[in-house]
Amino acid sequence: MNSKEVEQALKQLAEETEEAKKSAFFKEYLNIMSMFWDYSPYNQLLIYLQMPNASRVAGFHKWKQIGRNVMKGSKAIRILAPTKSKKIKEDKEEETITYFRPVSVFDISQTEGKPLPDIDIEAEGQTEGIIENILHFCEKQGFKVAFEDLREDLHGYTTNNFIGINKNKSNNTQINALLHETAHALMHKNSMLSKEQKEIQAEVVAYIVAKRFNIETKSFNYLALYDASHEKIMENLKVVSNAVKAILSEIINSDAHCTK
Repeated sequence: MNSKEVEQALKQLAEETEEAKKSAFFKEYLNIMSMFWDYSPYNQLLIYLQMPNASRVAGFHKWKQIGRNVMKGSKAIRILAPTKSKKIKEDKEEETITYFRPVSVFDISQTEGKPLPDIDIEAEGQTEGIIENILHFCEKQGFKVAFEDLREDLHGYTTNNFIGINKNKSNNTQINALLHETAHALMHKNSMLSKEQKEIQAEVVAYIVAKRFNIETKSFNYLALYDASHEKIMENLKVVSNAVKAILSEIINSDAHCTK
């Protein structure tokens, strides 16, 4: 795949992403997701310690507002919520004091009712041989890969030179996740880029390599979640092109099956 083909694939992905962002469904999704709190690292730890498999958490009334009800007998997850109060100091000036109080929240697994809108980023089907070739590339780069029993909404993750992939996903979803995480490991070690930039670059690499083997991904939906504009996608052409060529050369030159 030459630079011109990479650029053309990028343009197509940018157009698909813009269309996804305009859809009524995507707007509804963002509206619902905005109702969930952006929890602090400390509260994230509290949630994990009480319910390690929690995925989407909100208070009793928030769930009701969304159209779901907390099931009877559900044990609340206790976190700390900021509360402000005003106090008159000795010099009669007003002072605002912030303190924290324990509140109850519940995970989506403890609720029932109206289904939440879900953005589809699964890649259905199976493509033989590709995973083995990507794993061979990772081995040569010094990346260790393990297929793990991860939670439903987590396809994979990268920590330094370690890549974890959800073993419960379809073959093509695993390929897409492995390509995405391999791109992270290849391009973003000690990187000072923002999370948004890293995710855009990694998913663009995964999309282009997968496309070379006729694997249909939902990269446009994933990138839409990071508000990736046409400009943001296209500005990564050079760095993405280098990563794509490095991965593709290994896959294509491998003795394992590849699609011409």
